[in-house]
Amino acid sequence: MKDIDSISTLNEQSKDQLLDSSSVEPSIQNKNHQNVIQAHEAQGSAKRKSYIKKKKKQRQGRKSRDFTIQEDQKLLGFILTFGPKFKIIQRKMSGRPLNILKNRYYRDLRYRWDEVLGEEFAHLNEMKINLIPDEILKNPPFDPDLSKIMMDMMNQMQNIITKCLN
Repeated sequence: MKDIDSISTLNEQSKDQLLDSSSVEPSIQNKNHQNVIQAHEAQGSAKRKSYIKKKKKQRQGRKSRDFTIQEDQKLLGFILTFGPKFKIIQRKMSGRPLNILKNRYYRDLRYRWDEVLGEEFAHLNEMKINLIPDEILKNPPFDPDLSKIMMDMMNQMQNIITKCLN
Protein backbone atom coordinates (compact mmCIF):
# COMPACT_ATOMS: atom_id res chain seq x y z
CA MET A 1 0.00 0.00 0.00
CA LYS A 2 1.37 3.41 -0.97
CA ASP A 3 1.75 6.17 1.52
CA ILE A 4 -0.49 9.16 0.69
CA ASP A 5 2.37 11.57 1.39
CA SER A 6 4.57 9.85 -1.18
CA ILE A 7 2.06 10.43 -4.00
CA SER A 8 2.51 13.78 -5.65
CA THR A 9 0.23 15.49 -8.07
CA LEU A 10 1.08 16.69 -11.54
CA ASN A 11 1.31 20.26 -10.33
CA GLU A 12 3.73 19.38 -7.53
CA GLN A 13 5.91 17.41 -9.93
CA SER A 14 6.00 20.29 -12.39
CA LYS A 15 6.90 22.71 -9.58
CA ASP A 16 9.73 20.41 -8.52
CA GLN A 17 10.94 20.25 -12.10
CA LEU A 18 10.91 24.02 -12.36
CA LEU A 19 12.83 24.35 -9.11
CA ASP A 20 15.46 21.86 -10.29
CA SER A 21 15.75 23.72 -13.57
CA SER A 22 19.24 24.94 -12.79
CA SER A 23 20.63 21.56 -13.82
CA VAL A 24 18.42 21.27 -16.96
CA GLU A 25 19.02 22.82 -20.35
CA PRO A 26 16.97 25.95 -21.11
CA SER A 27 15.13 24.32 -24.07
CA ILE A 28 13.94 21.44 -21.86
CA GLN A 29 13.09 23.88 -19.10
CA ASN A 30 10.98 25.89 -21.55
CA LYS A 31 9.14 22.73 -22.71
CA ASN A 32 8.38 21.76 -19.11
CA HIS A 33 7.05 25.24 -18.42
CA GLN A 34 4.86 25.09 -21.55
CA ASN A 35 3.49 21.70 -20.49
CA VAL A 36 2.55 23.11 -17.09
CA ILE A 37 0.84 26.10 -18.71
CA GLN A 38 -1.06 23.85 -21.14
CA ALA A 39 -2.22 21.59 -18.31
CA HIS A 40 -3.42 24.64 -16.38
CA GLU A 41 -5.20 26.04 -19.47
CA ALA A 42 -6.88 22.67 -20.09
CA GLN A 43 -8.26 22.72 -16.55
CA GLY A 44 -9.46 26.29 -17.05
CA SER A 45 -11.08 25.56 -20.40
CA ALA A 46 -12.89 22.55 -18.92
CA LYS A 47 -14.22 24.77 -16.15
CA ARG A 48 -15.31 27.38 -18.71
CA LYS A 49 -17.06 24.75 -20.83
CA SER A 50 -18.96 23.36 -17.86
CA TYR A 51 -19.89 26.92 -16.81
CA ILE A 52 -21.19 27.74 -20.31
CA LYS A 53 -23.12 24.47 -20.45
CA LYS A 54 -24.70 25.24 -17.09
CA LYS A 55 -25.70 28.73 -18.24
CA LYS A 56 -27.25 27.35 -21.44
CA LYS A 57 -29.36 24.95 -19.41
CA GLN A 58 -30.54 27.85 -17.26
CA ARG A 59 -31.46 29.83 -20.38
CA GLN A 60 -33.33 26.88 -21.87
CA GLY A 61 -35.37 26.60 -18.71
CA ARG A 62 -36.35 30.26 -19.03
CA LYS A 63 -37.58 29.97 -22.62
CA SER A 64 -41.25 29.59 -21.86
CA ARG A 65 -41.11 32.35 -19.24
CA ASP A 66 -43.85 30.46 -17.42
CA PHE A 67 -46.88 32.19 -18.91
CA THR A 68 -50.12 31.19 -17.27
CA ILE A 69 -53.28 30.52 -19.23
CA GLN A 70 -54.77 33.71 -17.79
CA GLU A 71 -51.79 35.71 -19.08
CA ASP A 72 -52.10 34.10 -22.53
CA GLN A 73 -55.82 34.96 -22.59
CA LYS A 74 -55.06 38.50 -21.48
CA LEU A 75 -52.37 38.88 -24.17
CA LEU A 76 -54.65 37.62 -26.95
CA GLY A 77 -57.46 39.84 -25.67
CA PHE A 78 -55.22 42.90 -25.87
CA ILE A 79 -54.14 41.89 -29.38
CA LEU A 80 -57.80 41.73 -30.39
CA THR A 81 -58.37 45.16 -28.86
CA PHE A 82 -55.22 47.05 -29.89
CA GLY A 83 -53.79 44.93 -32.68
CA PRO A 84 -50.14 43.88 -32.51
CA LYS A 85 -49.08 47.13 -30.82
CA PHE A 86 -46.89 45.58 -28.18
CA LYS A 87 -45.77 48.85 -26.59
CA ILE A 88 -49.35 49.53 -25.55
CA ILE A 89 -49.88 45.91 -24.55
CA GLN A 90 -46.71 45.94 -22.45
CA ARG A 91 -47.99 48.91 -20.44
CA LYS A 92 -51.22 47.03 -19.79
CA MET A 93 -49.45 43.79 -18.81
CA SER A 94 -47.08 44.84 -16.08
CA GLY A 95 -44.03 42.75 -15.32
CA ARG A 96 -43.39 41.39 -18.82
CA PRO A 97 -40.79 42.89 -21.18
CA LEU A 98 -41.83 43.88 -24.67
CA ASN A 99 -39.74 41.24 -26.47
CA ILE A 100 -41.03 38.46 -24.23
CA LEU A 101 -44.61 39.39 -25.13
CA LYS A 102 -43.81 39.54 -28.84
CA ASN A 103 -42.02 36.21 -28.77
CA ARG A 104 -44.84 34.58 -26.84
CA TYR A 105 -47.41 35.74 -29.37
CA TYR A 106 -45.46 35.09 -32.58
CA ARG A 107 -43.86 31.79 -31.53
CA ASP A 108 -46.52 30.16 -29.39
CA LEU A 109 -49.95 31.79 -29.61
CA ARG A 110 -50.35 33.14 -33.13
CA TYR A 111 -52.15 30.09 -34.52
CA ARG A 112 -53.60 28.75 -31.27
CA TRP A 113 -56.46 31.19 -30.69
CA ASP A 114 -59.04 28.43 -30.32
CA GLU A 115 -56.94 26.55 -27.74
CA VAL A 116 -56.53 29.63 -25.54
CA LEU A 117 -59.75 31.61 -26.06
CA GLY A 118 -62.19 28.97 -27.28
CA GLU A 119 -63.72 27.64 -30.49
CA GLU A 120 -65.41 30.93 -31.41
CA PHE A 121 -61.92 32.31 -32.20
CA ALA A 122 -60.88 29.38 -34.43
CA HIS A 123 -61.21 31.54 -37.57
CA LEU A 124 -58.22 33.59 -36.37
CA ASN A 125 -55.95 30.52 -36.57
CA GLU A 126 -55.98 30.51 -40.35
CA MET A 127 -53.09 31.99 -42.26
CA LYS A 128 -54.16 34.86 -44.45
CA ILE A 129 -53.74 34.16 -48.16
CA ASN A 130 -53.55 37.03 -50.59
CA LEU A 131 -55.44 36.26 -53.78
CA ILE A 132 -53.97 37.39 -57.06
CA PRO A 133 -56.43 38.88 -59.56
CA ASP A 134 -55.87 35.94 -61.96
CA GLU A 135 -56.93 33.49 -59.27
CA ILE A 136 -60.02 35.54 -58.54
CA LEU A 137 -60.95 35.50 -62.22
CA LYS A 138 -60.45 31.73 -62.50
CA ASN A 139 -62.65 30.94 -59.51
CA PRO A 140 -64.99 33.90 -59.07
CA PRO A 141 -66.73 33.94 -55.70
CA PHE A 142 -69.78 35.81 -57.05
CA ASP A 143 -72.60 35.66 -59.62
CA PRO A 144 -71.62 34.69 -63.24
CA ASP A 145 -73.05 37.91 -64.71
CA LEU A 146 -71.06 39.98 -62.25
CA SER A 147 -67.92 37.95 -62.92
CA LYS A 148 -68.26 38.66 -66.69
CA ILE A 149 -68.49 42.39 -65.98
CA MET A 150 -65.49 42.15 -63.64
CA MET A 151 -63.42 40.28 -66.25
CA ASP A 152 -64.19 42.88 -68.90
CA MET A 153 -63.24 45.67 -66.50
CA MET A 154 -59.98 43.90 -65.53
CA ASN A 155 -59.05 43.42 -69.18
CA GLN A 156 -59.63 47.12 -69.89
CA MET A 157 -57.51 48.09 -66.87
CA GLN A 158 -54.68 45.81 -67.98
CA ASN A 159 -54.79 47.35 -71.48
CA ILE A 160 -54.63 50.86 -70.03
CA ILE A 161 -51.72 49.94 -67.76
CA THR A 162 -49.73 48.35 -70.60
CA LYS A 163 -50.30 51.42 -72.81
CA CYS A 164 -49.09 53.71 -70.01
CA LEU A 165 -45.97 51.65 -69.39
CA ASN A 166 -45.02 51.51 -73.10
